[in-house]
Amino acid sequence: MSLKIQTIHRNRHGGTIHAILVLLSISIIILSFKNSPGHFIEKSDQKIDFETEQALASDIAADAIGVNTHINYTGSIYDTHYGDIIQPRLAELGIRHIRDHFGNATVNSRFQELAHNYGIQLLLINNDGGTDLENTLQEVKRLNAITPAKSVVEYIEPANERDNGWKKADGSSDWDRLCTYTQNYYNVFKNDPATTHIPLLGPSFANTRNSAVSFSGVCVNVNSILDKGNTHIYSGLYPESSIAGGWGISLEQAIANYEKLCGDKPIIDSETGYKMSSGQPGHPAVSQRTAAKYSPRLVLSRIMKRFERIYFYQLINNSEDFGLLNSDGSPRLQFISLKNFISLMSDPGEDFVPGTLTFNLNGDLKDIEHLVFQKRDGRFYLVVWQSVNCSSDGTSNNNYKDINNPERKITLVFPEKISSVKQYRPSFESMPDGSGLNPVAVNTNIASIELNVPDHILVIEIKQ
Repeated sequence: MSLKIQTIHRNRHGGTIHAILVLLSISIIILSFKNSPGHFIEKSDQKIDFETEQALASDIAADAIGVNTHINYTGSIYDTHYGDIIQPRLAELGIRHIRDHFGNATVNSRFQELAHNYGIQLLLINNDGGTDLENTLQEVKRLNAITPAKSVVEYIEPANERDNGWKKADGSSDWDRLCTYTQNYYNVFKNDPATTHIPLLGPSFANTRNSAVSFSGVCVNVNSILDKGNTHIYSGLYPESSIAGGWGISLEQAIANYEKLCGDKPIIDSETGYKMSSGQPGHPAVSQRTAAKYSPRLVLSRIMKRFERIYFYQLINNSEDFGLLNSDGSPRLQFISLKNFISLMSDPGEDFVPGTLTFNLNGDLKDIEHLVFQKRDGRFYLVVWQSVNCSSDGTSNNNYKDINNPERKITLVFPEKISSVKQYRPSFESMPDGSGLNPVAVNTNIASIELNVPDHILVIEIKQ
């Protein structure tokens, strides 16, 4: 018997979840079970190395997802169709978090409605001009005091992407101005007893390759004036790509760059997503089908890297073609994919300590990724996917082409029989791709099962 222990830090709502991934390799002789419609293996003596993995709470995956809105854009579809498109679609999506700016009294009353009636809280972006911090403070206090148990504003961040917005005469970013502003921003909200508990994000940057590193060299005390990191990681590529960090760098490098500001504090990816048109070198466009495959994979890949929350850009097409909804409010495939994923993983309630799942995956595991979750009722959710590219081109004239990768056949084995195993393919609504929230296969009283793993997520519900 060999025992290896690796510690993974999961951060959520300002706390830290320490998930201990225990890889317990046990060489034993098992009798497999006869092949049948339930995909049992032919009887033979096999040596199986089982792994025991600590599950994450299933609701972490559902709660990680947010979306950017522009409810503050008066005269836009966010304003004129708030009642018949925006609010109903936000409720349908099942998210609990949006990111936006304050606006006029009507706009801010809509944030209040979303929080009080639908449990959708606001990550507030401060004025892009860097002014009005005091007035913003007073409005945060007013909104959160209306019903303290249902606060409207849950996070606050500085003015958006000032590496692009504040420039010196020579065209370089004005880091001195941003540093002074960030200190003022921190003092305003942390020095007031009514808002001191609200987590403050660090500044966001458009350029993941250079900006955080450059700013850290000027604003040397910045780690002491932020509670969480704040990235905008777009690549247009598959989430596990070697350059998925945007600007030609890896996701790991994008994280390391921002860690020069936030250290080991949790990170919020407050903008990310996929656009459907106007691709360019370094940021290709993809089809709705590809975005539907990538979006849950992106969430899971970020969770693996200690991101606390991921805000997709944006809910509905306004001036840029990133929308989860078409401009008429109809859902795109990626909206359905995220809605089903949230619904399947959702398990709100008091914090609990998930258990462990012992299993083995064998076969051709190249590019196979997985995470284990558990709900409060004891059911485990093993999420498996191929971490492969699903699109080519896309850098000019919407010339993207879908890549439909062949499914990978692997075997899932347990050390003893499991009472029920259900398979879900939530990223699509119709077969052969998926069936939404309806299981595509149900097996009972089995110890092994063959899986056909697609290039989108396969969710295996395990009831012991």
